[in-house]
Amino acid sequence: MADPYELVPYPSAPFTQAHPDRLAVLATLHGMSPAPVERCRVLELGCGDGGHLIPIAFCLPHSEFLGIDRAAGAITKGQALAAELGLANITLRALDLAEVPTELGQFDYIICHGLYAWVPPAAQERILALSKASMTPQGVAYISYNALPGGHLRLMLREMMLFHVRGIEDPGERITQVQALLKWLASAQREDDPYGALLKAEAERSLERRGQFLFHDELAEIYAPLYFHQFVEQAARHGLQYLAEASLTELRPRELPQEVLDKLEELSGKPVLREQYLDFLRCRKFRHTLLCHQEVALHREWKPERMGKLYAASAAQAVGPADAGGVEEFRGPQGSAMSTAHPLAKAVLHCLAEAWPRALAFAELLGRVGGEKAGALAEILYWTCAAGLVELHSHPPCCAARAGERPLASPLARLQLRQGPSVTTLRHTTVTVEGVLERQLLLLLDGTRDRAALLAELTAFARSHGLRPGAPMNAEELERALQKLARLALLVG
Repeated sequence: MADPYELVPYPSAPFTQAHPDRLAVLATLHGMSPAPVERCRVLELGCGDGGHLIPIAFCLPHSEFLGIDRAAGAITKGQALAAELGLANITLRALDLAEVPTELGQFDYIICHGLYAWVPPAAQERILALSKASMTPQGVAYISYNALPGGHLRLMLREMMLFHVRGIEDPGERITQVQALLKWLASAQREDDPYGALLKAEAERSLERRGQFLFHDELAEIYAPLYFHQFVEQAARHGLQYLAEASLTELRPRELPQEVLDKLEELSGKPVLREQYLDFLRCRKFRHTLLCHQEVALHREWKPERMGKLYAASAAQAVGPADAGGVEEFRGPQGSAMSTAHPLAKAVLHCLAEAWPRALAFAELLGRVGGEKAGALAEILYWTCAAGLVELHSHPPCCAARAGERPLASPLARLQLRQGPSVTTLRHTTVTVEGVLERQLLLLLDGTRDRAALLAELTAFARSHGLRPGAPMNAEELERALQKLARLALLVG
């Protein structure tokens, strides 16, 4: 039978939580001494066409990357992109997991995203064995997987989909039929019925996903979600231990009632048990789990001095002036928000907002907000990070805070823009460049044009395409557009 990943290519994309920088941050906060990401070795199992690994290799030219995937077509596509970017620090190989040799050397960071729950038990054991054998003593492995109990909801819908497409072999028709079923299921439910509300919400979430994901995830031959404690037990059999979750907001759960948080705090000395009960409380569906060697002595208690090794960044903005009590509200990405009257906390968030998209070293940030409060600053960064307002980095992203005399946009983004409006930023996120003129501007930013040349070419392009029937783009509009691209982390420093 033809490989389903050759029949329907699986879209790969950057995952911030699986970036070596994120892994290094969590390791540092737990008392480890991870390899500096600017000079490290990274292995990705199931790399697809390199949508995750290639942008990292581009930003970290002195590190070494190896990606492995069984889909030869995806590997060929990734190799072509890496060659066009002139990357000499990345190798992509078409190999099945069973064929991956153990003589690959040692890696500081190992990544396995979206693979573990879709392979048979023997392949899962192989992933863990490779992680153990190939990881440096202070290395970190990232493995994501579908988790229970929330996975039961997805499993229920998957079984309905499989029943609906029984007997249909054509991949395109399977996707079409599944999407039609999801729409029908969602539209048929009553909001006041508990089952109906649950089914409707789950069907609508699935409809938001691209057809290729439905084909490979929901309709896959194997779908094996598992409980967190089961995964940790599997890892332990290979000499690996639980380090943390890759999401920084998991540092301290905040959305639960205080009495529940107090009960969880009683389990702080038993992190696996605590995490399992958190999954029960949240009905968690997916996990991004970090592992390290069992021999590593982890220090899970919070130590402010560890924050001194890191960088901080924040796109959060104050939504208005402070009220009569001095309270200001700050809002960040993905709905994160916090209100505070604490003078230092407000100063920190305003300072980081002004510096965005730059990440400030702890010492630099301390100097800007008052250089005698290192412990207080560390506490503020810890809690604002847990609230989703602040990002922590072990290495600053390679993006420019503002456009230079001859602005240069990310070569990777300019290449991707030829295929569609979605591009990878220098902060390892995905953004959609809206508007024909905005996309043309990004394509022109190759470092050879000053603002006068950019204005002339944009004006000619707009007129030839009938985009601006009135006055041409002016210098002020160009500057705003360049600043927007800088804030999106699309300009090279």
